[in-house]
Amino acid sequence: MDPDKRARLEGTWAHQYRNHALPLIDEERFAKYFAVDNGRPNKSVRMVVSVLILKEIKNLTDQEALEQLEWNAAWQYALDITPEEAHTCQKTLHNFRKLLLDDDEGAGLFEGTTARLIEAAGLRTGRQRLDSTHIVSNIRLLTRLGLFVDTITTFLKELKKVHPRICAQVAEELLGRYLDREGYFADARSSEAKRRLSEAAVDAYWLVERFGDHRSVAAMELFGLLRRLYEEQCVSPENATPEKVELQEKPSSSSLQSPSDPDVTYGHKGKGYEVQLTETCGEDNSFQVATSVSVNGAHESDQHQVESAIEQIERTCGLAPEELEADSGYASGENIIKAEKQGTELVAPIGSKGPESPVTLGDFEFDETGERVLQCPAGQCPVEHRGTSGGKATVACFDPEQCEGCFLRDMCPAERRRKHRVVRFTPADVAVAKRRMEQETPEFKERYKLRSGIEATNSELKRRHGLGKLRVRRRRRVGLSVRLKVLGMNIKRYVGHLIDVSAGTAVPVPCTC
Repeated sequence: MDPDKRARLEGTWAHQYRNHALPLIDEERFAKYFAVDNGRPNKSVRMVVSVLILKEIKNLTDQEALEQLEWNAAWQYALDITPEEAHTCQKTLHNFRKLLLDDDEGAGLFEGTTARLIEAAGLRTGRQRLDSTHIVSNIRLLTRLGLFVDTITTFLKELKKVHPRICAQVAEELLGRYLDREGYFADARSSEAKRRLSEAAVDAYWLVERFGDHRSVAAMELFGLLRRLYEEQCVSPENATPEKVELQEKPSSSSLQSPSDPDVTYGHKGKGYEVQLTETCGEDNSFQVATSVSVNGAHESDQHQVESAIEQIERTCGLAPEELEADSGYASGENIIKAEKQGTELVAPIGSKGPESPVTLGDFEFDETGERVLQCPAGQCPVEHRGTSGGKATVACFDPEQCEGCFLRDMCPAERRRKHRVVRFTPADVAVAKRRMEQETPEFKERYKLRSGIEATNSELKRRHGLGKLRVRRRRRVGLSVRLKVLGMNIKRYVGHLIDVSAGTAVPVPCTC
């Protein structure tokens, strides 16, 4: 290259990627997939992984990424290859993605590379934040009628292709409605949708009844989806008749939402998946990186994601975070206790369930374990503690004579039981009560400000890297695509920081609040 042009190239992202990001990719991790006595892989592992990462950073298709590899000098310089080496085929990307799918959907690549990045950049991981965001795979969002029509249509098309003689047994009128349905289902008005939905349900009933015992047809994946649709959407399907099929008023949120992606479910944010994401939020860090990422169904509650998120952070960072900021969707007494056992303080507010009594469980003084009451708000000590019959809760018993003249008696949560006034509680109840009092303090509110910064990260992933609407379908492929995008964002931030350092403009980046 001309010296001036080379100097300009060395001032771009490609130079920092080549010298600092490329070595983070551990090729030894993939040695198990290649035969020891059969030569090296036909393409550099680092090159193929880098193409997959850059593809997700720039939200490109496979073909667009391969064109950049073939003709873009910056890509070739970043990947440390000559123009003659800068070529591969789409099949290579496909095969390597299959290896990553078998490697826990790319979780190992994400965790290992991010761990090296954190060490190289000297980032602190003691404070982190957690949030979820809704995404959609490469599907059309269907109405209920559209779901029936698409499922029946895709099944009949496949049946006609694979078993044409069996397909000839289906009534021509039914085939015409789905394989040549222009003007019937395609333009259904809202006033006609209910009637046509009932017709589609009857058609699904007929197909399931007709081919349910046919060995070849019943083994087809699309027939399985049709059967699943019928069983999930209809009331008592075993009692249905060819004339009438009664539909459920509200199917389960985990029911089939698209024949193109059977793993998609329905949640309060719509059809799709939920991505759980944690990232560092240390105020001394020059930039922040995501430390864990996972994909779950849209119908699944965030309440069940805290423990697994901390476990993944521990694999990536080597230890659990000291603090984990999250919104109220993750907060519960059980999660606070579980996080504490993992060495993490879950900083998340507890949502209110309505007006509370002036005196709550949080006003009682407990021991460090939250399993024994030391004294009530009026300073009285319990006379004994005993467990409930199921062993899940503890009952603190107070002398009713001591409580008789107490000025807090009418507001106290203690109840009269035979010989004592008792307070029933679990460690989770105590954790909730303490948190409700703590979250009203200025100190808690100041600490909690850091959590909102992860909203900008979710927005960045969706707007810049295409996370909101993916190009793939099915749960495993979605998981791999999401991990590659988040890993790409980490590397992009690292490279951007190195460019600032090289230019002499780097300053510590405070958390976005």
